[in-house]
Amino acid sequence: MAKIEIKGTPEKLERVSIFLKTNSIEHTIIDDYANHSKEDSEKYKALMRKYNQVG
Repeated sequence: MAKIEIKGTPEKLERVSIFLKTNSIEHTIIDDYANHSKEDSEKYKALMRKYNQVG
């Protein structure tokens, strides 16, 4: 397994997730437990639900 850290807003992370998914590259978004605003934390959680592959 290799890891890439992407720093930025939830919107930037979603753009990367869309690119990876479009190119059939498996990926997982994880919670880094950083100090995000409540709004950004909710956006990150929504991205995890949307893009993380289950099973």
